[in-house]
Amino acid sequence: MAPTGKQHCDTLDLIRALAAGAVCVSHLRNLMFVDYRSSVGIGLAGKALYFVSNYGHNAVVVFFLLSGYFVGGSVLRQVEAGAWNWQRYLTERLSRLWIVLIPALLLTLFWDRLGIALVGGPFYLGTEGTFDQQINVASHLGGATLACNFVFLQTLACGTFGSNGPLWSLANEFWYYLWFPAFYVLLRQRRGFLAFVAAAFALGTMAAFPSLLSGFGLWLLGVMLVWLDKRFPARSARTGLPWFTLASGVVFLAALVSSRLFLWSNDWIVGVPCFVFLRCILWENVRLRPVPLSRIAVLFSGFSYSLYLTHFSFILFVAAVGFGQRIQLDGRGALVFGGMLVICYAYAYLVYLLFEQNTKRVQRSIQQFRFLRAKPEPATTPGRSRGSIT
Repeated sequence: MAPTGKQHCDTLDLIRALAAGAVCVSHLRNLMFVDYRSSVGIGLAGKALYFVSNYGHNAVVVFFLLSGYFVGGSVLRQVEAGAWNWQRYLTERLSRLWIVLIPALLLTLFWDRLGIALVGGPFYLGTEGTFDQQINVASHLGGATLACNFVFLQTLACGTFGSNGPLWSLANEFWYYLWFPAFYVLLRQRRGFLAFVAAAFALGTMAAFPSLLSGFGLWLLGVMLVWLDKRFPARSARTGLPWFTLASGVVFLAALVSSRLFLWSNDWIVGVPCFVFLRCILWENVRLRPVPLSRIAVLFSGFSYSLYLTHFSFILFVAAVGFGQRIQLDGRGALVFGGMLVICYAYAYLVYLLFEQNTKRVQRSIQQFRFLRAKPEPATTPGRSRGSIT
């Protein structure tokens, strides 16, 4: 890793890509392979794989911080530049969310209906024994649940659609996207009927959805990174290794390992060290070296949202139809694991090419309508629109 000019931070791309991969790996291992206590003759490498393949939830904590940094940072810059516009903001956020969510919901419906029709059984009844799938999938495929997930009320007013459990965090993200600008715009402007209405709506939904508040605190840590970035700008030059980044990275890894060893379930145990780690990366202006590593990070980060929303139901279908039961993570199992991981990434990349890649084009088309035209967003450095799961 090496410093460059303060522009797009490819190191954050790498972190985002790794977080999305951690979610996929966690679900792949849990859905297709027996639990550790039921494993036989897996050896040291197998034990290590079991240990590192259960960080899916912690990865979502990382997504929340990145989301606060990028999305929250965009809100800060627009408000401070006097260019804030609710219509444009909601258009950008909703189009970004829906352009992958809608295909993902339809793909979930396709894979789940097909799997239930072909084999059904324990995987789709939630009785196979895997922690990640404990529901009767057929009961979650109704039109009401589909509509509920479409408007980001999953886990709040309904379950996640079908077998697609990862949809839970998308509801969190959506409401954080609303809450933060509602309060910040009122705080900065202190006038306008719409600002008071938005803040009142945000306060009411916060009271109605208390389960989201802890995650919102983590999201605000990401916003704090933006404030620290402005108050204490990145170092313009550095010689030698980024010692603060390395030290905070060790602490972050220790928090991750401790959360597994001691089964700590408090997200802040991982969230706070992650915040410090990200702050050190930004302050020391850490970039990736060599260039091919940077390109790979940007590539895999680019379709991480598609990977996050599409992998679960596909893996469940393959496990149910292709194997019928969870298998051992032995030599054969390792080949299956590697092959399935490659297929999941290829599948997600195809979804990206068909849908997510066109996000900016869709947003530009929508903004051509006269009633959505507003002051342009203040200029930002390349890559600032990236962030979180979405």
